[in-house]
Amino acid sequence: MVRSLVLEHDARTFISSHLKPTLKTYWLCQLAGWTGFVLIEVSNYTFFIAKTFIPALVLTFSLQAVAGLLLMHGYRWYLHRTRYQWRASSGIWLKALADTLVLACLQTVLADLMYTIVGGISFLKQLELIDFVGSVYNWMRYIGVWVIIYYMYQLLKSSSEAEKALLTAESNSRNAELELLKAQLNPHFLFNALNSIKALVTIDPEKSRTAIVQLSEILRFTLQYNREQLIPLEQELAETTKYLALEQLRYGNRLVFHVNRHIPTADWVVPPAMLLTLAENAVKHGIGQLENGGHIDIVVAAEGPWLCITMRNSGQYQPQGHVGLGLKQIRTRLEALYQDRASLHIHNQAGSVEARLKIPQL
Repeated sequence: MVRSLVLEHDARTFISSHLKPTLKTYWLCQLAGWTGFVLIEVSNYTFFIAKTFIPALVLTFSLQAVAGLLLMHGYRWYLHRTRYQWRASSGIWLKALADTLVLACLQTVLADLMYTIVGGISFLKQLELIDFVGSVYNWMRYIGVWVIIYYMYQLLKSSSEAEKALLTAESNSRNAELELLKAQLNPHFLFNALNSIKALVTIDPEKSRTAIVQLSEILRFTLQYNREQLIPLEQELAETTKYLALEQLRYGNRLVFHVNRHIPTADWVVPPAMLLTLAENAVKHGIGQLENGGHIDIVVAAEGPWLCITMRNSGQYQPQGHVGLGLKQIRTRLEALYQDRASLHIHNQAGSVEARLKIPQL
């Protein structure tokens, strides 16, 4: 859930900062673009065509800019009204070209209408076909730039929103998967713990009372952690220590355990019951299979931005055998929460089994 919330936040940040300008920004871009058009055309006529400054040109091109602004805003309104579906394809750029041609023709007519209203002269009546085509071609340069920029913006926005929807769907799927895994883990842990109590009651009834108290505390933890995706590392270590103390009552001198902290545990959070599950496996498949018992050592350290928890126990790891539910769930939960940024490696080392859990800091 933490990873999915981070991904959703990144997606929202990207859209809000890059692909979601306000209406004010839109109008500023419109005004800046058409003001630039006036400056370019006035400069072009002044320095390269008329060779002199003609004040009337400022009014002429200003009227054209107003006509263009109104036309392009109307085009934008039309696309919004028809709820045009923005998908990248060759067809969309053919549409952009066709729309640019139509808009250029409309701009030529609209600009002439404004001339007629203001100056009382219709320039279209004085134009020949070649002049009309030239005017349309000239307008296509400016309108084409507007259309291309607008289409690219909409395509990027559509792509980003699709990615955001995919991230949300992935987040929901992973959350459902995690809830299912935790629901399966509770009865798995309870079954193992009750087996330990059952054996202890037979061996030493007095110690079984202490074991029942410890078991009740551990069960309270397993019932509460379903509400959280991450818990403080110190809490996870405390519950794991309670579990090992419970098993120590059962095994006596056959089980010795140590917890070594090389970093302040208050700064880290971990998925609940992962270390507890590793301790269960160490007792069940390691210590419990040895006549003379053995040891379990837990080392908590940091490697850069990663938390590394190493658990070593006496015994022999047989990876070709059946992989239990607990280890499968650990790997699945790590994948769901962190993707490939977290790992669990188990191997034999110097007569012991070493399980190394590596988790990134969030």
